[in-house]
Amino acid sequence: MSFSNSHLVKTIRKSPAVLRQKFSKDKVKRLSHGDPLFKVHYLGMEKIYSLQVEQTHEVVAQLLSACQGKPQEKDHALVVRPRYLEVKEIASGRQITKTYLHDIACCTADPAIPNIFLYICKHRGQLQCRVFLCNKAEKAKAITACLAKSFERAFSDWQGAYGDHDAIPEEGEESKMQSQQRREGRTLQGRGTRDGTSTEDEDPEHCQSLETSDEEAEVRMHNEFKRRVSSSTTPHRLDTGRHSLSDLEDDVLVQPHLLGDRD
Repeated sequence: MSFSNSHLVKTIRKSPAVLRQKFSKDKVKRLSHGDPLFKVHYLGMEKIYSLQVEQTHEVVAQLLSACQGKPQEKDHALVVRPRYLEVKEIASGRQITKTYLHDIACCTADPAIPNIFLYICKHRGQLQCRVFLCNKAEKAKAITACLAKSFERAFSDWQGAYGDHDAIPEEGEESKMQSQQRREGRTLQGRGTRDGTSTEDEDPEHCQSLETSDEEAEVRMHNEFKRRVSSSTTPHRLDTGRHSLSDLEDDVLVQPHLLGDRD
């Protein structure tokens, strides 16, 4: 390669556009740690009183209406982990919310507004609907399929680990664990997080993610999966509304998005 060609290649590699693209890819890798990551716009959360997807239409309409006419806020990353789903700000990497898979009752690409993805989850006995705006309908369907597959894997892992055994902490131990966690939660709210940053000014959803330890979540997962086994003919499947998992995975337009955004 001649000197001029070599100089041209180096110039291109150092160009602002290429550097921005590389920086963007590196940031996605840091946020995802190899798990599927989808770039979305998180519209927010509203309480809901039914598991029927039809009842979410009003929530979606309210959240969409609230953001109309306003400048688009920070972009978000929705990351599907083996045991939970989390939403992060892409620019800062700050976790906005974290939802354990066993707490998710259903998820779907909204049939009325195809580029909307939503899921309904349980939190302290209350149903919550979380809504995300995607840049295309195929991505909303891909997130639905990815989350449903992750749920099935989590259930399969649990079934393989426990089978018919009731390997769960005794009731007294569970109560003790929860009491300790509540005390720790109050300490966090009063003194800040482990890294010394205060949580008092964080939004309520972010604070909620600090209130549940992985140990407590493991107990709740065991109880929830046991309940599903006894009450459902297909306990390993997450309700995906009108879109079946097999149809979503077979859709040639959805397939390129199943592994998440790469950059």
